[in-house]
Amino acid sequence: MMKFDTLPTQCLVDHSLEIRVRGAVPGEAVVLKLGNRFKSTVFLSEATFEADAAGVIDLVAHAPISGSYDSVNAMGLFWSRVPITGELAAAISGLSDDPLTTTLTAESADGRQSISHAIRRVYLGPGVTSRAVDANGLVGKLFEPPGTGPHPALLVLGGSGGGIEWSQETAALMASHGYLSLALAYFAAEGLPPTLDRIPLEYFGTALQWLAAQPTAAADRIGVIGASRGGELALLLGASYPVIRTVVAYVPSGIVHGAYPENGFSAWTLGGKEIPFSESSSAEERAGIAVERINGSVLMISGIDDQLWPSTELTDIAVRRFQRNNFPHRVEHLRYKSAGHSIGWPNGPTTTLHFRHPVSGEEMNAGGTPEGTARARSDSWARMLEFVRDALAGTPPP
Repeated sequence: MMKFDTLPTQCLVDHSLEIRVRGAVPGEAVVLKLGNRFKSTVFLSEATFEADAAGVIDLVAHAPISGSYDSVNAMGLFWSRVPITGELAAAISGLSDDPLTTTLTAESADGRQSISHAIRRVYLGPGVTSRAVDANGLVGKLFEPPGTGPHPALLVLGGSGGGIEWSQETAALMASHGYLSLALAYFAAEGLPPTLDRIPLEYFGTALQWLAAQPTAAADRIGVIGASRGGELALLLGASYPVIRTVVAYVPSGIVHGAYPENGFSAWTLGGKEIPFSESSSAEERAGIAVERINGSVLMISGIDDQLWPSTELTDIAVRRFQRNNFPHRVEHLRYKSAGHSIGWPNGPTTTLHFRHPVSGEEMNAGGTPEGTARARSDSWARMLEFVRDALAGTPPP
């Protein structure tokens, strides 16, 4: 009889699994499917494997012979899920209504054997708590690891989509790895400006002070993580606030850009004055971020095929500035081929790289391929966790 090797019933979404099926007939075709339901949409992947001489299908070592991905990839069923809507989605049975629960099935091609296993993949690890933050004019959500601390702390910033959708998922995972993490909105949320337009850096200074004052925070071990315009912001904040001891910038820019949607103003102000900006990567002298002022290590992550903006080129502006100024701290720039703008935590579907921007309504292409994006996410996430642990000394292991 076929059976799965031991799999968890619940784990973090960034946890990679080793999926193996035993007890198949040697040489027979076995179809594996993975699906979850999110409201009226089903995300589904499927791949057919040939059992080896021992009757084993091992996703860590075996490539499928057909299906939604075609190479050896332990988490291929997870990132290759595609959205299915309408009547087709409604007709799919056997899936939980809980969007965090994925159901894995294995069925012999002749239908003789079929097994399934449900895994709830969560953002909050055991003992992690969360609460809304509305103090001092701040809008966000704080995620706190278990224990009295002191915990190294992180300010987590999303990009031009506004709100805290990306940042709260990232902050929840970072809290699950031992960091007191504040997902901070800075526009497109109640009580904040509707667009990315002349946002005062002092707002983030207040957030850093508030975060450092939390009873379980290690006030001398604070970092910032940002993505896209939030990556640009992370570099800018690091250059402005010495309390920040490490910066992680996903698909960032080494120059300051204007408001979004564009209206002729800067995205950021300091002391009531607009920070000089440019939409051209050649404007380094006028709009370059003074990254050499950052008081700690810096990790930057970019996709070479980024179609939203040239993040690798824009990141290299910062790299050159570090080099010219003999920056004394650790700097890394991770560049990924076949990846674009959509790099973050791993193991989610990467098949929806075309999307409508939530603020501007523009149709956009993030760039990269689903597999290239998935590999960039997996590799960079593990390296990011290690980088932040090293940068904020005393951080517990994952």
